[in-house]
Amino acid sequence: MGFKWLNLCVAVLFLCPLKAGSIRAQCTQPSFASRNVILTAEHLSTQSFPDGSTVTFDCVIGHKPADLKASKSVTCRGNQWTRLELRCTRKSCGDLVDFLNGRYEMTGNLFGDTAKPVCDKGYMLAGQETTRTCRDQGWDGRDPLCEPVKCTAPPAIENGQLDNEPLESYEYLQVVSYRCNGGLNLIGQSTLHCSEDGTFKPDPPKCFDGCPTPKIPNSKRTGGKSPPYKLGHFIEYKCDDGYTMKGKGRLIESNGPSHSTPCRLPELSEHVTLKEKFHTHKTFPHGSKVTVECVQGNEPVDATVSKTITCEETKWTEPLLTCKKMYSATCQAPPIIENGQIEAVFYKCNSGFFLNGRSSLYCSEDGTFKQDLPKCLEGSVCDGTCLGKQRHDNNPV
Repeated sequence: MGFKWLNLCVAVLFLCPLKAGSIRAQCTQPSFASRNVILTAEHLSTQSFPDGSTVTFDCVIGHKPADLKASKSVTCRGNQWTRLELRCTRKSCGDLVDFLNGRYEMTGNLFGDTAKPVCDKGYMLAGQETTRTCRDQGWDGRDPLCEPVKCTAPPAIENGQLDNEPLESYEYLQVVSYRCNGGLNLIGQSTLHCSEDGTFKPDPPKCFDGCPTPKIPNSKRTGGKSPPYKLGHFIEYKCDDGYTMKGKGRLIESNGPSHSTPCRLPELSEHVTLKEKFHTHKTFPHGSKVTVECVQGNEPVDATVSKTITCEETKWTEPLLTCKKMYSATCQAPPIIENGQIEAVFYKCNSGFFLNGRSSLYCSEDGTFKQDLPKCLEGSVCDGTCLGKQRHDNNPV
């Protein structure tokens, strides 16, 4: 009986270490989130893996392997996984090119980045604005359509009207002018322009029988009439203690509407011109901004200066852009002349023709060849009507 108990104890002692060893030799489900990877589908539902198990990873959506040769598998050794070589980076959708009359403002070109469409000045998006996103298979959506800005008829004003009959629609920067009925004064800007958002700006003026009461903070009225204010009335103000006056302290109700004349086409220096999209405009309202550029064949003297000028009241701000001719470091091949060929920078006539003019040209500092081209005239000698005397060997005396 004692022998049987001894064998039973030995068996129990022998099995216990094996059981303990089998529990320890397991790995929990591996995770390498920082590498932008995910377990393949067949292993996703398994929470523990016995020693020796091998599992495979793929890149998460929108990512690709940084190294195509890197191993995608790891193996459970005891209770730890071997090192994963696979590392994934965001896929690139590439840059979106500018579309007709517009461009994209992009946060980047990798998976998850966005691109917001923006129309050029004078154009507006047709339909609802849609931001595009870099997806797993590339950019979603499509290029938008930018249509020329159109404004509907400008608003009517009380006791006043437009100088001209209103149109059904107006083009970008097109100007309208208001006037008041007889005996009334126009307060505000008399001219409005069709702005880039499809509305007329600034706000329309108002017509008053006299002037509205001025509102001047931190001041006191010291003289003049009380409201209502008619033509010729004046008011005098002084500042409260602790404040300094800027401008005149006396206001006078003037006669008639305050028309604001728009800017005309700007006068620009040599080699500078307006960008083509502004060429069709004859007038520009206060606040308009236009872009200038160098005439073709010229380049900026300083490429860092602003190329924008602004209409302020009736005058343009001073253009900062100046341009100079583009000079070539080397001359292109000089032109071929009839009945002759070029030997370096010297011309030589064919047999039976004589050279009228200089036989050599030189490359000048502005990148062109100087003098006038010579001509090869039929005959063996100059008859006296050609430029200078010529030898029979085609060289000038």
